[in-house]
Amino acid sequence: MNKPVTAFLLFILITTSAMRLAAQSVRDSIRLQPAPYAIGLQVGSTGLGIQLAKSLRPDARIVGRVGVSYFAYDGVFRVKAGEGKLNITPDLVVGIALASVKWHPFKGNQLFVTGGAGYTWRPDLTANVIAEGKVKFGGIEISEENVGVVNASLKWNSMLGYAGFGYGRSTPIRRLGFAVELGAYYLGSPKVDLQYTGFLETTTIDEQIPVIQQNLKSYRFLPSLQFLLTYGLFRR
Repeated sequence: MNKPVTAFLLFILITTSAMRLAAQSVRDSIRLQPAPYAIGLQVGSTGLGIQLAKSLRPDARIVGRVGVSYFAYDGVFRVKAGEGKLNITPDLVVGIALASVKWHPFKGNQLFVTGGAGYTWRPDLTANVIAEGKVKFGGIEISEENVGVVNASLKWNSMLGYAGFGYGRSTPIRRLGFAVELGAYYLGSPKVDLQYTGFLETTTIDEQIPVIQQNLKSYRFLPSLQFLLTYGLFRR
């Protein structure tokens, strides 16, 4: 085989191999790109939730999210008070709709910081208190009938601020992804409302409500720990 033919065949072989490698590199690059959209299921301290995420940059270092979470509890606590008991029934509902933005400050690293704003349709915690048998307050014994009924509530703002940090992607590179996030909602200072019948009507407890509110002023934040499982959508 003469030299021109050998050189031509070698050129064809090298060109074909280069084209294959380039095509494989493009496929790998596309395959390693985060999904443009994702849906996620979250579970954590604010209950169960769902969120939708969209990459705002091709490398997904900035991601926009909207989601909603829900948690409810209404179990009864029984507190011993002398010979009797106080039955405390809380009505706790944490329902939050949140819009936020995630930013990965380091390229190729899944660490992120996030911030946003939300809305809660139940910004309060209420509790109903009734007596069972004779109870004692400060050494004074009071009958079940005279204790009456107490309804207390704490109410925060409906509009919330949110900030947090974590590790993981909201738009995964592969089909499934996982993330963990720690943050806090800003609720504002709570307002106290107290409705009651019975012996409390003979006291000056209403005059103490401003003092109670002042003492509760530091309860302005709701911590949040979330675990997120994501599924990439509309991949190339």
